[in-house]
Amino acid sequence: MHFLTGLFNWFLGRFEQQTDLQIKNKTLIIYVLSAVCFTSCLVFGAMNLYHESGLITFVLLGSSFLSLCNMFFLAYTRSYRRCGAFIIALTGGLFLFLLFMSNNSLHSVWIVFFPLIIMPLLGLKRGQVVSLIYLLLAIMTIIAHNYYKINQPFSINNTAGLAGIYVIVFFLVYFFEYIISVNRQQLEKLILESKTDNRQKDDFISKLSHQIRTPLNNLTVVSNLVNKSKLDPEHRDLFETIIASTNNLINVVNNIVKVSEVKIEKELSTQVSFDLFSTINNTLKLFRDQHRDRINIQLNVSRNIRNYFIGDPIRIKQIFLNIIENIIKSETKDKLNIIIEVEQLKESEATAELLFAVKCPSLRIDRDEFSNFYGKPDHDSIVSGTDLLDEFFLDFTIARKIIQYYKGDLDIASEENKTLLNFTLELRKDTRLPVHKHEPEKETSKLLPGKKKINLHDANVLLVEDNAINQKIIILSLKNAVKNIDIAHHGKEALDKFGTSKYDLILMDIQMPVMNGIIATKKIRELESATNSHTPIIAITANALSGDKETCLAAGMNDYISKPFHVDLLIQKMKNLLETAE
Repeated sequence: MHFLTGLFNWFLGRFEQQTDLQIKNKTLIIYVLSAVCFTSCLVFGAMNLYHESGLITFVLLGSSFLSLCNMFFLAYTRSYRRCGAFIIALTGGLFLFLLFMSNNSLHSVWIVFFPLIIMPLLGLKRGQVVSLIYLLLAIMTIIAHNYYKINQPFSINNTAGLAGIYVIVFFLVYFFEYIISVNRQQLEKLILESKTDNRQKDDFISKLSHQIRTPLNNLTVVSNLVNKSKLDPEHRDLFETIIASTNNLINVVNNIVKVSEVKIEKELSTQVSFDLFSTINNTLKLFRDQHRDRINIQLNVSRNIRNYFIGDPIRIKQIFLNIIENIIKSETKDKLNIIIEVEQLKESEATAELLFAVKCPSLRIDRDEFSNFYGKPDHDSIVSGTDLLDEFFLDFTIARKIIQYYKGDLDIASEENKTLLNFTLELRKDTRLPVHKHEPEKETSKLLPGKKKINLHDANVLLVEDNAINQKIIILSLKNAVKNIDIAHHGKEALDKFGTSKYDLILMDIQMPVMNGIIATKKIRELESATNSHTPIIAITANALSGDKETCLAAGMNDYISKPFHVDLLIQKMKNLLETAE
């Protein structure tokens, strides 16, 4: 039994993860039927060499050879429809031939096995129709056998008995197939209900997180604005108790959102032509700007790789955002040297399979029971007293989910002084555009314009926020840190103001009426592409579920901060974007 289990697992393992389970099952059934037909025909053909006519022996051995060919054809082409039709036609014809040429009960009884073959492959409706037609053909074959007086004729009792056995076998097979079908339908219903419940749970957690984080952020920011020196000892103690309780509530909210599973939509949001090199390099540019003194990223793309592909460039960006973000969280104090190499493994007329290798300093990585990679730096590397432990937690789930969609998988191997992250992607080539050799320095300078250094106190800021209380809180927090703050109540108003005024930085909320922050950011980046300019955008949002940060950055934002946040952290992020010159 262990041998058969291992054989079945090996056979099913030859299929991609995206292959439908029902197709896998039918393919396995066809493979087993072909193997049984090959073995049976070979054994009975060898037994009949000296006892039966040469024609029957030849047909049996020929059927054995054809069954073997069907097995190899199925294993290498996986064309289960053709192979299924072939094994049905082969066994059906063989059984009728043996019945017609029969001179003993052993040959005639083969036809009763036909329902065992037809029902699992064709299902209940088509299977019962074909089985009934085949029974009529068998009766006509017996009549022809008696008419042409081939060997001993079938009596009425023999014919009725054979038909009765056939009907009994048919009903038994039909009964078991019916039970399997009912159980499958119930299982599919339970799976659908489970998916619906999970989706409702995630939506509830997302909305609950958003509703809780907004007032929590206001409590945190206002508490930082209060001058404690003006409070007497008793009121100061009460105020510090409020702050401690708020911090504990923040930790509770962070733990709640961590239970939300990362979900990647089965259908990509966009299917456009994109430049692979520019897509990756533009993403890496975000990290080069924000961590100039700490990180050095080198991108090497093989020259035989086509530049343009059809797909969703945002998904590609999300992969590298998630991977590089986790590498940056490592506890090393030395400068991070990251090397990304892209090679082509396979190529066809329509697709190309690419291998991505990311080399970085050694990471502390483990793997859970679901094969997800995760890790956490040493306790000493975490900032003392911080409430944002997720900022230091390594989690590659987002990247792995997207990679699996592209028929690949993420593999992480650590050695003494380095860690290697390998994954493959199968991308659809854009055959409308010619292949050209990219020029990294020239292309980068063209797509990523330089910026001049701006002091935060001289900055003109656009705040895009629909909540009046949130507007007041942020203005109170930043009024002494920046020159001017304009307010837009939604993304559409932000676009109008962006077109008429010049802003040094934009603080963008995500969930807003009329137009949300993601769409507004994409449209701003489209407008900037025509003017060769670039305005830093920071997402300030109560969305804190897994993947929200990558979604914001992939849409074109430069940084992300989730509520509740400390004002000092927001000011530091603004300084990093404004006061770092090219």
